[in-house]
Amino acid sequence: MLIAVLGFILTLAIIYAAFTDIIVLRKTEDMGGSENAISILFVGNSQIFVGELPRQLKIIARTKDVEIIYKDISTHSNRGGTLSELKESAIREMKSTRYDYIVLHEDTLRLDIEEFLDDIQFLCNEARENDVIPVLYNTSGWNNNGKPDPMRENISTEAYKRAADETDAILINAGDAWIYAYQTISDISLYVGFDPRGPNHSSRAGGFYTACVFAAALFDLYIEEIPKDSRYKGSDAIDLAQAAWEFVNPSS
Repeated sequence: MLIAVLGFILTLAIIYAAFTDIIVLRKTEDMGGSENAISILFVGNSQIFVGELPRQLKIIARTKDVEIIYKDISTHSNRGGTLSELKESAIREMKSTRYDYIVLHEDTLRLDIEEFLDDIQFLCNEARENDVIPVLYNTSGWNNNGKPDPMRENISTEAYKRAADETDAILINAGDAWIYAYQTISDISLYVGFDPRGPNHSSRAGGFYTACVFAAALFDLYIEEIPKDSRYKGSDAIDLAQAAWEFVNPSS
């Protein structure tokens, strides 16, 4: 009985530690690479790191001989994961380290849209002053019974499209890409089943699919082979990679 109680307490402690970032259960950076490596700075909230997007992008891009290194300074949205709170850290990173791209994300449905646009404009201007290409990441973080919620996604997508138009930044529209995947592939599951951090996060399958969308949109990469060290190796992985390519390149 005592052992069972201690086990339960330990489980709760691990969940609490992970949730509060006392224990970091993710790879926040992988900056070791050649001088030709493409370097990416990720800035946002848990929609970036749950599902291991940065790491999965690095792994799948390698199959096409594209070397990516990255740093992820994202944190949970209720503990400083807004662009307003992260912008000073992002500026320090861009001034101290060479980055080719900065990926920016924020949950637009929780914010005043003008504040969101101001923060995006500010960070895009700072990025260009440091020779960094700004990328806006519209995530798939709104679901209804385990499937994307088109109504809420549309609100987010319109905000990101406006931001991209006003800043001339690259838009990665993963929100609409997820809707497309659910429409074209049967029985997929891209959201995490249970997560104390919230119900709208990517599973590893979702992170893999989003990484394929990034690879196609940023680097024109069509992932046709699942690497041995892939963080996701499900039977639908190739179908997800195909859907990502089709979404980004609808006429191909």
